[in-house]
Amino acid sequence: MMETVRKTLSAVAATVVLLAVFAVLGQLMMPRWNVEPYRDHIPVASPDTAITPRSAAIAHEGTFRTRERDITIHLDDGASVPAVLREPVGAPGNRPACLFVHGSGTGDAEDFGDIANAMSSAGIVTLVPAKRTDDYTPLHRDYLRFAHDYSTSFDFMRLIPGVDPGHSGVYAESEGTWISMLMAQQRHDIAFSILSSAPVFKGREQMAMALSAYMSQAGVPKPVVRDAAKLISLDFAPFDLRYADFDAESTFDGLTMPILVNYGVYDTAMPIEQGASTIVDQAARHGNRNVTVRYFAANHQMRAGTGLFSPGLPLADGYTKALSDWVNGIAVGTDAQGWATPQVAGVRPHQRYAAPDVIRSGIIGSLGVLVALMAAPILCFVIAAIGGVCFLLAEILRRRRIAASNADGTGHGRFPVVDKHGRALRAWPGTSRSFTRMVGYSCGLRALLIVGSATATLTLAALAGYLSYVGVAAVREWRNPEIMTIGFNGLRIASLLLAVLTGWLITWLWHSWRIRRAYIAHGLYPAARRTRSSWILGRWHWLLASFVLAGMLVTLTVLAFWGLFSL
Repeated sequence: MMETVRKTLSAVAATVVLLAVFAVLGQLMMPRWNVEPYRDHIPVASPDTAITPRSAAIAHEGTFRTRERDITIHLDDGASVPAVLREPVGAPGNRPACLFVHGSGTGDAEDFGDIANAMSSAGIVTLVPAKRTDDYTPLHRDYLRFAHDYSTSFDFMRLIPGVDPGHSGVYAESEGTWISMLMAQQRHDIAFSILSSAPVFKGREQMAMALSAYMSQAGVPKPVVRDAAKLISLDFAPFDLRYADFDAESTFDGLTMPILVNYGVYDTAMPIEQGASTIVDQAARHGNRNVTVRYFAANHQMRAGTGLFSPGLPLADGYTKALSDWVNGIAVGTDAQGWATPQVAGVRPHQRYAAPDVIRSGIIGSLGVLVALMAAPILCFVIAAIGGVCFLLAEILRRRRIAASNADGTGHGRFPVVDKHGRALRAWPGTSRSFTRMVGYSCGLRALLIVGSATATLTLAALAGYLSYVGVAAVREWRNPEIMTIGFNGLRIASLLLAVLTGWLITWLWHSWRIRRAYIAHGLYPAARRTRSSWILGRWHWLLASFVLAGMLVTLTVLAFWGLFSL
């Protein structure tokens, strides 16, 4: 009875120590930065998104019929891409022209059709080349190559008859704004730049802000929002994703031409206020104050709705009119003081989180290390299971040999125990086969190993499922705070149970080690090994239990990474 109490108290103490250790480890694995609320809100002078030159007459949307042609653009490396050219019919003189640069969700020449056609009806020549996707994956994007390809298309556009090369510019959306900013840095003949839904900052910084905003909007518990930022700070080697470190700030010196910045106020993926303020400030640092900012009741694609994945949404009200009037205003020479409308106007935005300035990871700094940690427990349990099956088969064969020996009258129901001189001693209490079964199985070691392995595996699977659901819910804008909270608390309970099982296994192995020491102290260990008096004394059995323990400890490390032991 006292022995049971001592073992129970030892297990409780081991569990408390484990919880303390992994709570501290979780804090050490926290990123060395925080996503803070955004407070430096940009002042909006008017709710009207219209853009009007002060003293110049310009053509407006719908003034001209449009003509559309499919063409092919040959790139410098021998490749070619299709493109759609739209021209105003009957527009006098050489016309301003605009090249369209795709974001991450688009890439066909047929994209931007409604925007390009609307601008063309205002007298602007538009060209939409397809984006090359032969080396474009979710993990790898070569922005320098894209900038070179689109520059070739820009040169082609400037040579089209009826185009004024001195008033030719670029329209870019989302990820495409990084490409257009690279182009502007590399060449100085881009007359204007339209930046819609621009991330502005490094990919990691923008993603950290977007992830926090999406998760908070979906009702994800604050600890999960906080800890999910760890993923953004990791080195994604060997999975590439180097584009997340694209230094957009290094291209700010190219913001010297007139710029129109557009954001949808429903776009939680972009720094809609911080980004606009940064572009205005950086352009001013390079002597350019001709920057216009407009906010629309729109999502990331500048569509009139909040859903990222809602098909068929119309463009935001007044969007194409603002684009056309601004380009035609620039084409007639309107400078920073030449606009009759305010610099910042439209629907009042509210950016919830700020993109952080610096991102540093905790003691786990690589996604490859995290993936290896998540895979290691499964490998340990598989090895232990295979070893356990092999041991079970060997034990069955051994017992059959013993039973056959007893049937012949040559064996004994109890194993003889001798000292190191071979003299017979009183049988050690653990030498009978019943004691072997008791220590190895009936006392629960086998059950503990099985339950511990299963709990760790199921908890990892539940964690992966929960994080997947959180990610989908955040992007799809499903708001289910009750489910999120229940899931998170369930994971915490499972993590606590696993810590208890791990503490009990450590106590059990410690107790077994004491038995081994007792055998050695009495000089009985060699004889006990020869007679296989106890399952727990075999080296192979210790090895199997060690694999299970290692898997459980690594699982606890993964759970600590996700803050499940944080106070």
